[in-house]
Amino acid sequence: MADDPAAYLLTNAEPETADRFAGLEAVFDSVTSGQLTRLGMTQGLRCLEVGAGSGSIARWLADQVGPAGRVLAVDLDPRWCRPEGRAQLEVRAVDLVTQPVPEGPWDVIHERLVLQHLPQRLEVLTRLVDALAPGGLLLLEDFDTREVRTIDRDGPDHELIVRMAQAFNQVLDTRGGVSDFAANSLRYLRGFGLADTGASGYVTVDVGGTGWAAVQAANAQQVRVELIGQGMTGEEVDRFVEVMAEPDTIVGSSVLISTWGRRPRLAR
Repeated sequence: MADDPAAYLLTNAEPETADRFAGLEAVFDSVTSGQLTRLGMTQGLRCLEVGAGSGSIARWLADQVGPAGRVLAVDLDPRWCRPEGRAQLEVRAVDLVTQPVPEGPWDVIHERLVLQHLPQRLEVLTRLVDALAPGGLLLLEDFDTREVRTIDRDGPDHELIVRMAQAFNQVLDTRGGVSDFAANSLRYLRGFGLADTGASGYVTVDVGGTGWAAVQAANAQQVRVELIGQGMTGEEVDRFVEVMAEPDTIVGSSVLISTWGRRPRLAR
């Protein structure tokens, strides 16, 4: 997998996946659920969760829509996503690059940290917009990684942390991902003619061994070979993983940009 330039960068098959998901849940689930709540979640909605990952947001959606609603959680590899007794939640393996968007229409479509990784992101986005019901909500959440966070510049190993972030962006580029999709997503949604569009950003600052630091450590371990291919040494990658576990480390996340819009309702 590490040597295949066409492969999805952070697959769910590696042992680091559990730590990555746990960190992302701890840091960003409250952001996602807060956005969806603010934008309107009610009983009976039909929801599509794109890139289900651990399933935490899919389960939350299922609890919001209740037995009268429906949630379909899709992922290239959905092994980590379980309904946990929610009959209204279905989990399905789907590759949205090569397969159609599952049957809708959908009242809510949400993706987090998926589209920025896909070379075909705009084609997939077009089909997601087309799958919205009239009045349906689309919420996109991806990182803007164009600028490396410079939190705690006087802290130990700051230079290593910055270089590692730069190398990871280079790895993302080699896999067809982009660092600026999130920054442009509001213009994309407006270009599709969606209504009630908007966007906001969120940054977390965590200490070693928690939240974002745990995510960074897991990512570095999973793509170790690729990072070395971008000029990092094996010793530097190992040291970075150690730094991300040290309680004296302070590290800031990339900006998670949430962008939303609704398909216009049919004229009466």
